[in-house]
Amino acid sequence: MDTSSPAAQGVRAEGIAAFLDALERDPRIEPHGLVIQRHGRRIAEGYWAPHTGGHSRLVYSLSKSFTGTALGLQIGEGRLSLDDLVSDHLPELFDDDTPDATRRMRIRHIASMSSGHAAETLLEAFTADPSDPVRGFLTIPPDAEPGTVFAYNQPPVLTLARILQHLAGERLVDYLRPRLLDPLGIGDFHWRQLPSVGDLGFSGVYTDLDAVARLGQLYLDDGIWKGRRLLPEGWVTDASAVQIANPERDEPDWRQGYGFQLWMSQHGYRGDGAFGQYMVVLPEYDAVVAMFSCIERMQVVMDAMWEHLLPAMTPDELAPSVDDDALARRLGALALPTAMERCGGGPPGEVPALAFSRRGARSHPSVTGIEIVGDRVIVREDDDSIEVPLTEHWSVASASHAASASRLADGRIVVDLVLLATPHRLEIELDPATATFVARWPLVPLFGAGLDNRLSSMHSPVLR
Repeated sequence: MDTSSPAAQGVRAEGIAAFLDALERDPRIEPHGLVIQRHGRRIAEGYWAPHTGGHSRLVYSLSKSFTGTALGLQIGEGRLSLDDLVSDHLPELFDDDTPDATRRMRIRHIASMSSGHAAETLLEAFTADPSDPVRGFLTIPPDAEPGTVFAYNQPPVLTLARILQHLAGERLVDYLRPRLLDPLGIGDFHWRQLPSVGDLGFSGVYTDLDAVARLGQLYLDDGIWKGRRLLPEGWVTDASAVQIANPERDEPDWRQGYGFQLWMSQHGYRGDGAFGQYMVVLPEYDAVVAMFSCIERMQVVMDAMWEHLLPAMTPDELAPSVDDDALARRLGALALPTAMERCGGGPPGEVPALAFSRRGARSHPSVTGIEIVGDRVIVREDDDSIEVPLTEHWSVASASHAASASRLADGRIVVDLVLLATPHRLEIELDPATATFVARWPLVPLFGAGLDNRLSSMHSPVLR
């Protein structure tokens, strides 16, 4: 995308700097990447080492916004309509025992989290039919009439993904490639699959932050990219409007209503994914904010956006400012605290070769042993292993792994293992005195939502 200074697009750089301050001083937030666009220009982009730009990673439920975009494209092509019954497209999954309310379920209901179920049904759907959770979902009686109640619920999106792939005759990722991904200039884009469905739909997309920002810009510009209409006229208006109310939700930006695979926000609307993956579209400000992070309470980041970024956006171009240059330098030097900065201690130095066994029940269960060999740490999962440098600095060991380490005053060694293809970091504590280790997640990943629980499998689907 074309770039510009914040001032040239009417944004005060000090407001962006204040947002960075808020992200970095709050211990609940681990920021990984940030892109801000205004008036169709990219005015800020930065990544906290060891995370980098152009790196594909799991975006969790932000995947839903790509599924919703595929729905809009297929509606524009006349393949289906929002008022089609689900049974029109999956007749083989309906029988005499199908609940009556399920028979009245329409495409608009499964696309807007208003299937009539009052809570998440993913586990129940897999329990009902482990080999075909869509079939399992359709056996679960809705608690209310479809279209009358909101519940954030994965199987309706899984069902939508199956319908879209059936109509397209190919995977969602292949369907989107010529219609969306290539025109937007999105190259690295992959989707985890389920055997009975194809691409997961509700999660499982691996892509980079640039792709998220480009999708957000496409929605901001009403489906038009560089003068070419990609999304059918009217789709953005419908998708970004309240299709079902959700006032019962606790956090302010999660109770503004839900559209078609998009959340309404206190300002604008967004796609988002677990642990702080954001695509925030702000039509009133002609702006897009895309962010990767790791945080449990995602409202915290939204609050910081409203407090710092929105007041920085003015209606007029500003005079060039030294703050723009200072911000650019800061964005180019962002870094997460290393293990030594996080825990104290000092450089790990030379450590005798040693094998460590698991201590207690709190460790991640797939890790069967850890070894130090020379200046390397080897994390073993039975026959699989991950090898990273034993160094106080952030060191990127592969496309999927980075690490830093510290030796504490009592001799214990702490290793922060970053799973670069996810939002997650594993904290490993090695005790040479007892030859034992503990490996804990600060925030436990959502295994099954595009990940399995083996560290060696936490990578983009194209990597082996």
